[in-house]
Amino acid sequence: MGVEKQVIRPGTGPKPTPGQTVTVHCTGYGKNGDLSEKFWSTKDPGQQPFSFQIGKGSVIKGWDEGVMGMQVAEVARLRVLFHQTLNPFQVYLVVLQLHI
Repeated sequence: MGVEKQVIRPGTGPKPTPGQTVTVHCTGYGKNGDLSEKFWSTKDPGQQPFSFQIGKGSVIKGWDEGVMGMQVAEVARLRVLFHQTLNPFQVYLVVLQLHI
């Protein structure tokens, strides 16, 4: 797998299946290759939760792989490995909703 996942808080809902739309809050770290530097958050002023269709290649492979194994309300840290991106980065995610 091209992503490392650390569960911060387990979820209680279902896991997504390919083709479903997931809505997540996320905060990304890895600005200029520094994993302690935030580069973006859906909780920043003017931002909103992020939605994408899982398993369809609309996001980087590490997000598809990592979120596929998450449950609704789960909070996890995904660390996307270097070979999948230009620079390594990690993102904290919470799955808010699944839509069929």
